[in-house]
Amino acid sequence: MKKRVAAIITEYWDICHADVILTKMLDGFRLDGREYTSTLDIVAMYVDKFPATDLSRGMAAKHGIPIHGSIREALLAGQAEFDLDGIILIGEHGDYPDNEIGQTLYPRRLFFEECLKVMLEYDRIVPVFTDKGFAVVQEDIEWMYKQIKQNRIPFMSSSVVPYSPQRPAEKPFPNGTPLRKMFGFSYGPVERYVYHTLEMMQSIAEHRACGESGICRVKAYKDGEAIGRLLSEDWNGLYRTLGGFINLRDLDAFPSEVADPVFVELDYKDGLKSGVLLANPEVSTFASAYQVHEREAPICREFLLQGGKPYIHFGRLVLEIEKFIHTGRPPHPVERSLLTTGGLDACMRSLHTGEAIDTPHLIVSY
Repeated sequence: MKKRVAAIITEYWDICHADVILTKMLDGFRLDGREYTSTLDIVAMYVDKFPATDLSRGMAAKHGIPIHGSIREALLAGQAEFDLDGIILIGEHGDYPDNEIGQTLYPRRLFFEECLKVMLEYDRIVPVFTDKGFAVVQEDIEWMYKQIKQNRIPFMSSSVVPYSPQRPAEKPFPNGTPLRKMFGFSYGPVERYVYHTLEMMQSIAEHRACGESGICRVKAYKDGEAIGRLLSEDWNGLYRTLGGFINLRDLDAFPSEVADPVFVELDYKDGLKSGVLLANPEVSTFASAYQVHEREAPICREFLLQGGKPYIHFGRLVLEIEKFIHTGRPPHPVERSLLTTGGLDACMRSLHTGEAIDTPHLIVSY
């Protein structure tokens, strides 16, 4: 039986996140040669903005879905009571302002807060999926996490990257293995894409021996300092191993060819160290390396995304979202999103100030 959900979104246009997620639910999609029809029934929408390229009105008309003028109205879906089975929030893409440190102020907390008011008013807590992290700034991230835990809300938030196919498929980093250090490549704008790299790496790190302990410090470097950290004794070995794995053209010349490099270091409470290099323009994939001991060769992983339509890696995420709405069981702990969203916020603040950012709010065990 299909579950009834509302979709609350910022904008809906060709290849934006609303399109690559909701269109698959509405029209169906093919994955690995098999046709999939959604197990969800989107019965109402709220759309925050309608640019000239808007697709939401056409898709809503095609599928008989009313677009409501407020989030509350969409959640009530024309009824006197809130009786939906789930909520999908997509607070990504659209014309929203940046703050002074370069964070785009998407209304993710606002979307969630309006939904929370309705759920509490009608004493009906349902599974909530939100695309790409809790919120943007630390205050909102902490507030959302508190509300999710306090109200026992089944909650899922994720990058698409952890659910993408990996190579080599036959040699994953074993669950339960101690982990000393990890390193990953990123590309694109810092705030939009470092998040995906953090999600990729955290999806593996959280399975290490003794479990997750949280992040206690974040430091971001840029330009020459970033390359200096990359080539330091701490990171040069992992860089060269991972660069060879993804077939960088010239491992010696590559560091001097990176445009506007950014290097992010994250220190975990249990001693794990994580490094991320924003490596435009040559790197255009998400890949990472994991090392148990300094004397041991790292294990490398590449997470494979489809570079054009239909962006079928989002199909795999859609299947996870739908299963979550049906079961109320998220495929990973909500704390992963706390660490990746909070780690990204600390990265942006560190880039702005040039200082390391202590993150006691990200010290969490799971």
